[in-house]
Amino acid sequence: MTQIAKKNALVIGSHGTIGKAITKELADNFNVFTLSQTDTDYSSESLAQQQTKLAAHGAFHRIICCIGVLHNEALRPEKSLTQIDADKLAAYFRINSILPMLCLQSFIPLLAKPDPAQPNANAVFACLSAMVGSIEENQLGGWYGYRSSKAALNMLIKTTAIEVRRKNKNAIIAAIHPGTTIGNLSDPFKKNINKQKYYSPDCSASRICDVMDKLTEKQSGDFFNWDGSRIAW
Repeated sequence: MTQIAKKNALVIGSHGTIGKAITKELADNFNVFTLSQTDTDYSSESLAQQQTKLAAHGAFHRIICCIGVLHNEALRPEKSLTQIDADKLAAYFRINSILPMLCLQSFIPLLAKPDPAQPNANAVFACLSAMVGSIEENQLGGWYGYRSSKAALNMLIKTTAIEVRRKNKNAIIAAIHPGTTIGNLSDPFKKNINKQKYYSPDCSASRICDVMDKLTEKQSGDFFNWDGSRIAW
């Protein structure tokens, strides 16, 4: 019996907690390629070089961008207007909005085009967003930089999906909220997290991949929770 060749997948931000878990989750069914800060500085020039290298391996059916920051040595979520700082806001937008957008720009051309022999083999490009980036869901305030940069990412994804639909009807572009996942990003806030809603990286990765598998062309440009339900903008 002829063995069916695995399709290609790309995990961007593969050294992060969720990126590592998604890489592992995809490995059974895809040829997984990874990209992290050890490979690129995420400049347009560097990403163009990476695109050329990856294109040599053929089309991709799964691309997921896991780039994002909630806190680091320089950044902490703001609790009030008095903590707003222009440079820190810019840093949030650079990492959470601009870099994923540059990845969309660079790697969408790698997405597989429609194939009559594989009518259900949609190509998905997902970016990890966050429910706190939903304007409608915001009832608590605070976290100005993180919330607004994720909201900006959602708009960039929506806008990208509209353009891509005209060129590649096989492509699905989506934002996915992974759920609160155990790792460095959530660790400082774990005391306030309901343990029943605090998920392992493997659990989150499995759910994210499942959402990607079930998306249809009509859902391109939407924002999804880890369970596949749609999140309001």
